[in-house]
Amino acid sequence: MRKLTVWLCLFIVVLSLCAAPSARAQTSAPAAVRGVLDLSSWHWEQDGLVALNGEWEWYWSRLLTPAELAAGTGGDALSYTRVPQVWQGQTYQESKLSGDGYATYRLVIRTADADTGKDVALYMPSVATAYKLWIDGKEAAASGTVGTNRETMTPTNVPKPVFFHLGGGETEIVIQVSNFVQRKGGLWEPIRMGSADAVAFRRELSNAFELLIVGSLFTMGLYHLGLFVARRKDRASLYFGCLCLAIGVRTAVTGQTLAVRFAPGLPWEWQTHLEYLSVSLGVLMFVLYVAARYPVEMRPVLRRPIVAILLLYSCFIAFTPARIYTHSMLAFQLAILAIFAYIGCVFVLAFVRKREGAFLNLLAMSVFFVTALNDTLFYNQVLSTGDSVQFGMMFYVLMQAVDLSHRFSKSFAHVEKLSSELQRWNESLEGKVRERTEALEMTNASLHEANRELVKMEQSRRHLLSNISHELGTPLTLIQGYIKAVLDRVDEPNRDRYLQLSYDKTLILNRIIGDLFELSKFEAGKIRFDCQFVHPASFVRALYEKYEWTVKQDGYTFEFIDLTAGLSDGQDEEVAWIDVVRIEQVFVNLLFNARKFTPADGTIQISVDRIRHPDNGQSAIRVCLRDTGFGIDEEDLPFVFDRFYRGKNSRKNRSAGTGLGLAICKEIIEHHGGTIGVNSRVGSGSTFFFTLPLSSDPLHPFAEGVFREEGSKG
Repeated sequence: MRKLTVWLCLFIVVLSLCAAPSARAQTSAPAAVRGVLDLSSWHWEQDGLVALNGEWEWYWSRLLTPAELAAGTGGDALSYTRVPQVWQGQTYQESKLSGDGYATYRLVIRTADADTGKDVALYMPSVATAYKLWIDGKEAAASGTVGTNRETMTPTNVPKPVFFHLGGGETEIVIQVSNFVQRKGGLWEPIRMGSADAVAFRRELSNAFELLIVGSLFTMGLYHLGLFVARRKDRASLYFGCLCLAIGVRTAVTGQTLAVRFAPGLPWEWQTHLEYLSVSLGVLMFVLYVAARYPVEMRPVLRRPIVAILLLYSCFIAFTPARIYTHSMLAFQLAILAIFAYIGCVFVLAFVRKREGAFLNLLAMSVFFVTALNDTLFYNQVLSTGDSVQFGMMFYVLMQAVDLSHRFSKSFAHVEKLSSELQRWNESLEGKVRERTEALEMTNASLHEANRELVKMEQSRRHLLSNISHELGTPLTLIQGYIKAVLDRVDEPNRDRYLQLSYDKTLILNRIIGDLFELSKFEAGKIRFDCQFVHPASFVRALYEKYEWTVKQDGYTFEFIDLTAGLSDGQDEEVAWIDVVRIEQVFVNLLFNARKFTPADGTIQISVDRIRHPDNGQSAIRVCLRDTGFGIDEEDLPFVFDRFYRGKNSRKNRSAGTGLGLAICKEIIEHHGGTIGVNSRVGSGSTFFFTLPLSSDPLHPFAEGVFREEGSKG
């Protein structure tokens, strides 16, 4: 690809050299002095075209014919001015001139006697903005209508060759020029002279090059627009196609003005609008194209104001006459150069980050920037090299064609790779089908298991409703009986006892209702958690010490074992984010349950150790409460934490609770992100345990994201 890029660069250089003026004509040609240009030593066949540059006679604010000049009519207004040069900024009789006005130019060309009768020609370039030409006193050419004000002149801008014969040793050239319609006026481009064949060849060559460039730009523009129509997701093709068309239009209305040749009735005002609009809209499309190709490198904070400015300037050009918007071109050209410099930085950044096509874009942008800078200097008469931005754009288009072909080749390679992979996948399709079948069978088994679980849950729900009815109905029945006995005065001596029994039953009802209310708040997420970071082992030890005397005074052996002591690797720094009151509630519930179902001479043991979650490896604290009590039947273990569930031993024990305490413990632990469970065997005691997640970082996600959110609930 790099070889192809080098060849394209050489091709553009050759195009530029062919289209540019002869280097010898620019460097070694004589210059006019005080209205006389001596070409007596100029060899027309060998030396080629000569630019008629230098000092011309100049009659400001006078439109004089050759006859009037010969009669000395304009002698009092005679001065000298350099050609090529615009009027704007010149000083005449101590006054600064603007671009508006009219004047007469005169130049005498001296040639060798041997050249008498030779067929020669002048190549008249763009003259701002109307002129009439006389050669040796005869009117030879005109462009537009020369006038002394805006109403009497007609602007036209069409370069053309003017053929004539050398009649003797001197040739007089008189040119009337007027401008009242744009920012620049006068002979601002070099007028070239040479043999008729050389001028005709030069003109046809320039036309051929411009036709080639315009045709290429329009072809590439329409091609990229077609790509966008086929794939609307790729907006870069849309913007680049519009950019090609814009530069093509500008090329057609400048230089050899091909647009005027193909559309002779095109007004000068429209031609100038197209020239300026094609620049502003072309730059706009270029900015959008670069943003579409490299959206990360071209930041929206700079892209948006650039796009807004270009849109506003385009509207300004579209809705104002040329005599207004042309005066802003210098500032706009500087803005364009600044925009191109920024785009160059974008391409450099994309190249550094190894974006696709960044090298080609950077190379093409460098050439394009140089040609745009050349045009800016040319139109402001710093250089006399002529238009070249079309060559830069042509080079950019060719680079994009190379980039496009490279992207297509990569796409085809990717398609081939995908096809190969698809073939391999098809070959292994049977194996995949078997795997999917096995997965479906496993899923089906999981659904059956879930269905069984749902059946169990439905049975548990019915059991729950039955227990609620039983738990609330039995105390109410007893209360009704006791109150009825008191009212009927059946057993007057036991009246106070009946009232006490009724009161006790109301306490049980109140406790059941309170537990149910607390469970409902858990379900609704309205339980308030006031969490804080604690060291879990120290916290559990403090709970043990708090209830040690209460348990031991009933005759139990009460022990505490800390299995976390001596751990390394920073585990002793891990903390838990908990509501200490709620966790103490869980601890006390499990502790007093163990005391209920353990004989007075039994043992209750508290242990603390650290574990890691088998799935995510998260560290957690595990608190176990072991007792040497009656134990729990195996068939009761799955329902221990269900509401109102009480096992056989619980139903035999009159002091057993309502069956809601363990359900509440489960809700509290799960709200802390932990787990709770039980291991038991009849006659060997029970081990209740719960876990809480740990973190060495106080800003750990489980603390911030879970418990602080819960702690905010009222």
